[in-house]
Parts: sequence; structure tokens; C-alpha cells
Amino acid sequence: MRRQKTNSGYGAAGGSDATGPKAVVIRPPFDPVARPFHTLTDQQWDAAWEVTLRYTIESLAAAHASGVRRVVVLLPTTAMSGGAQYAHVAAAAEAIRVLVKSTARQWGADGITVNAVAVDPAEFGVDPVVAGPTSIAPPALGLASADALVAFLCSEAAGDVTGQTVVVDGGVWM
Repeated sequence: MRRQKTNSGYGAAGGSDATGPKAVVIRPPFDPVARPFHTLTDQQWDAAWEVTLRYTIESLAAAHASGVRRVVVLLPTTAMSGGAQYAHVAAAAEAIRVLVKSTARQWGADGITVNAVAVDPAEFGVDPVVAGPTSIAPPALGLASADALVAFLCSEAAGDVTGQTVVVDGGVWM
């Protein structure tokens, strides 16, 4: 199994056999524009929800149709902590966390695992200065990379892990 990392983050997983790919990494597009919550228009809310959730739902459906066994969805830690001027990102990311859990529950009987990996919101274009800290503490371990965790969750060894959100941010959000 191999994964591709693109300039904008993690790409679709590779690795396949005659039945199709074994794993896929889904990186939904989040609207990185900072907007005060009270100024979001109906159209901006719809765009933040529609684009992000539709992409995730369609990607999950395509993964299932292609016969993958492992699915990992990347999202910003904003899902758990919120973010000043990023309510639209936090709300969509949290909806995706629930979607991951529900999908894992539904597909588990078929031997398909679905997990989320929450990473530094800056990886999705969220301005950390505007959003504010996800913690009052500095990062415990410095810079964090989700590469090894994503590789594990895409492997056969991760067959007993599903429906989880694992945070990889160097210990900032706990």
C-alpha cells in the first residue's frame, strides 16, 4: 500500500490488486476564509457545508464502490476546539467526524474500517493567528506529522481500529 502526499496535503491512497485499491485517504476541501460567525450569509454557510460534505460523501461512496478496505478522512482539529472566525470550518469538520463514525458502523460488518485523523488546522489553510490557539499550552512535541499514523490506519494491521478520530498535532489539543 502506498499513499501520495500532494502539495496541498495527503492525496488518495494507492496500492491495489485485481479487486481494486486497498486504502484511500480523503482530504475534504474546507473554506479557509476567516469570517466572523455573525456575518456568514446563507450562501456562505451553504458553500461551506455543501462543498465540504458533498466531497466527503462522494469520496466515501467512491471508496466503497472501488472495494477499499481502509478509509482515512483528514480534518482540522478545529472540529473539536472551534476557531474564532472559523465556525463554518468547525461545523463542517465536526459533521464529518460524525459521518466517519456512522460510516464505520455501517461498513464494519463488511470488514471496512473508516477513521478520521485530525491535524493542525493550518494544513487546511486556517490562519492560526485569526482562529486563535486550540490550546492554552504550547505544542508538547513541536511539529507533528500524521504520515506514520495514516500509513498505519491504511494497513491491514489496523483492522481492529474503526470509527475513531485520532489527533496528530504535537500535543496541542488534548
